[in-house]
Amino acid sequence: MTSLELSPEAIRDLGRWVADFVADYLSTLSEQPIASEGITPQRLRALLAEPLPREPQGVAPVLEDFQTKVAAPSVRVGHPRFLAWMRTSPLAGAVFAEALAAALNQSVAVWQGAPAATEVERLVLRWLAELSGYGPGAEGILTSGGSMANFVGLLLARQAAFPDVRQHGVRRLPPVAFYLSPETHYSAVKAIEMMGFGKDAVRCVPIDHARRMHPPSLRRAIRQDRRRGVHPVAVVATLGTTATGACDPIDALAAVCAEEGVWLHVDGAYGGLAASIPTAANCARGLPQADSFTVDPHKTLFVPFEAGAVLTRHQGLLPATFGTRAAYLPNAEDEGFHFRDYGPQLSRNFRALKIYFTLKIYGVEAIIQTWERLHRLAAQFAAQIQEADDFQLLAPVSMGIVAFRYAPPGLDEPTVNALNKRLVPVLQRQGEAFLSLTHLGETEALRACFISYRTTEADLPRLLEAVRKAARAVQI
Repeated sequence: MTSLELSPEAIRDLGRWVADFVADYLSTLSEQPIASEGITPQRLRALLAEPLPREPQGVAPVLEDFQTKVAAPSVRVGHPRFLAWMRTSPLAGAVFAEALAAALNQSVAVWQGAPAATEVERLVLRWLAELSGYGPGAEGILTSGGSMANFVGLLLARQAAFPDVRQHGVRRLPPVAFYLSPETHYSAVKAIEMMGFGKDAVRCVPIDHARRMHPPSLRRAIRQDRRRGVHPVAVVATLGTTATGACDPIDALAAVCAEEGVWLHVDGAYGGLAASIPTAANCARGLPQADSFTVDPHKTLFVPFEAGAVLTRHQGLLPATFGTRAAYLPNAEDEGFHFRDYGPQLSRNFRALKIYFTLKIYGVEAIIQTWERLHRLAAQFAAQIQEADDFQLLAPVSMGIVAFRYAPPGLDEPTVNALNKRLVPVLQRQGEAFLSLTHLGETEALRACFISYRTTEADLPRLLEAVRKAARAVQI
C-alpha cells in the first residue's frame, strides 16, 4: 500500500520550492504582464484537461503543472497597475501565515477543538473594532468576506426586529422593508432574498450629487412604509461604495434610524479603516452608532482571501441569532467560547492567523501610511485626468477610487459610451493595466481602485497610455 506520508526531507524540499516561488512571484510582479494575452476559457480547459489521477504522479510533476497550467495563466492581482476590483496585493507574511494555518488545520467552531485559534480570532476582532473606530465591547466573527458579513448583519437586524423568527420563520411576519441606495453593494439585495423576503422588500433611497444616501429621503421612505402597514427592518449605509468610493453620511443616517427605531448596518468592507486614516476619517463620523458593521481585512489589511468580518455593538445578539445545541458538540454552558454560535458556519478555517501575523509583522502605522499614500495617488491620477483633453473625471474622488472615461473630442455621447464599454476587455487582455467598468446612471465609466501597496506615481501616466492604446484597438 502506498503511504500518504511524505518524508520530512521531502516536506522541506516542497516548502523550499513554495518559498522560492512566493519570493520570485511577489518580487517580480511589477515586471510581469497582468494577464496572459490569448488565454480563453476553451484554451485553459484544454490545457488543464486530464483524466482522474489514479496513481501518484509525484511532487515534481505536480509543481511543474502548477507553474505552467495554473500560475502562468492566472491574473496577477498584486500587480501595481491592477486597479480593477477590490483585490489587493497580499503581504508575504500573510501568505505564509496561510500555510501555517493550513498545517494546524483548526476548525474554529468550538473552543475545545481550537483553543488557541479561537482566542486569536477574538483578539483580532478586538483589534479590528479599535482600528475601525467602531468602539470597545463589540462582538463579532470573521467571515469569508463582505457578502457573508452583510448577510450576517442583516440576519441580526431581522432577529432584533422579530425575536421569534427562528421558531416560526418568516411566514407569520408582516410586510417588511430594507432601505438601500443605488450604490449599495449587490450582496445586500442577495442577503434580503436569502432571508426569504424577496426584492419587493427593497426600497431604493435617492442619492445626492456626491452619490451618497440622502437622509431626508430615507426618513420619508420609512414613514411612508409605516403608514402602509409595512415594518421597516434595516438601513444599509456604505462606507466606500464600489463604484466611486462614496461614503454615506453615517452620522445623519444614524440619527434618522435612532429617531425611527430602525437598525443601521454599515457596509465598510472597503472603507472600514477610514476612522484611522487621516485623509478619510471624516467619512467615519457616526460609525459607533451603527448597530452592525462590516469590514474586510482582505481589502483593508493586504491579506489574501478569504477574510471578512462583521461586528455588532449589541452584546448577545449573535448567539441569539445563530446559537444552537448538538449532543455531539460542547454546548453553550461548557467551558470556552464557541464561534459556531456566532455565525452560520460550523466548519471554519483559521482566518485570523494571517491578520494576526500582518498586524504584528508590519504594524498598524505602516498600513495606515500606505492607505494615505494610495489616497494621494488617486487624487494625483484624477488631476492628470482633468488635465488631459481626451479624458473626463465622472465623480468626486473618494477612498482612493477614481471613476472616469476616455472621451476624445468630437465623439457624441452614445459613441463615447460604446467606446468605453468595448475598450475594457481589450485593456484587460493587453496586460499593461487592468481596470474595471461601472455604470453611473446612463454613463459607462472606467474605474480605478487604488488598493495595491505596490502602485507608485510612475504608474499613473502608464495607466492613461494603456487606456489610449486599448481604445485604438477598438472598432466603433
